Amino acid sequence: MHRLSDQTSPRPLRGFVAALAVVVAGHALPSWAQSAAAGGVAPALQKNAFGMVWEVAKAPPYVFLILVLCSIFTVTLIIERFMYYREATGDTGEMLAQIKRAGTLSEALIAIEHAPGVAGRVVRATIQAARDGYAPDQIEGLAESAATKELISMEKFLPLLDSMVTLCPLLGLLGTTIGMIKSFSIVAAIGMSDPTKLAGGISEALINTATGLAVAIPALFAYNYFTGKKEAILMDMEKGLTELMVILKSSIQR
Repeated sequence: MHRLSDQTSPRPLRGFVAALAVVVAGHALPSWAQSAAAGGVAPALQKNAFGMVWEVAKAPPYVFLILVLCSIFTVTLIIERFMYYREATGDTGEMLAQIKRAGTLSEALIAIEHAPGVAGRVVRATIQAARDGYAPDQIEGLAESAATKELISMEKFLPLLDSMVTLCPLLGLLGTTIGMIKSFSIVAAIGMSDPTKLAGGISEALINTATGLAVAIPALFAYNYFTGKKEAILMDMEKGLTELMVILKSSIQR
């Protein structure tokens, strides 16, 4: 059987985005500390955390609200993929043992009728093709077709999850940039005579950056986890199909 998929290539952009976010936050934090030391703590920062977040959320261009929607979308994707992969896992070794114990192909189909997971569906399709009288080459082609169909299901929504890994930090950086522009606009207009007025822009910058990273980091872990599960299922299925084809070819020759 040919390898159905390759390992996902690394994403250099993720490291760049994370590094850029750290640099921006590193520049913003000293500015905030200097402003607080010069003019005291701004009234906006004396509010509770929810109040600060709400002030950022209702301020144009609503980058924070977009990040909240992205977080809901990301959590939905993670839950859906977790439920799918929990059902997609099967025991190929146990299925092959049941097939070897069966006397005929029909008995083998009955034995693995309720075998769970992706491998169970592909193995049933392969045995069904053998029972229908297809030649070994045709059986192998049908098995690969069934495996490809399952691969499409396993990769479903993973590109979207991968997109969230990159998109959310970029949105956070957008909010950071807008907040810093507001802060420097205030400096250009009134100078540093009242540093407390800079707090709003700096708060917006830091909250958006933190929110973008808070969404992207779990999405990255989830994407890598699901990709690993996909590869493990594929390797187990391919190993089982290779052994199954040997069994079927031997039975056909007899």
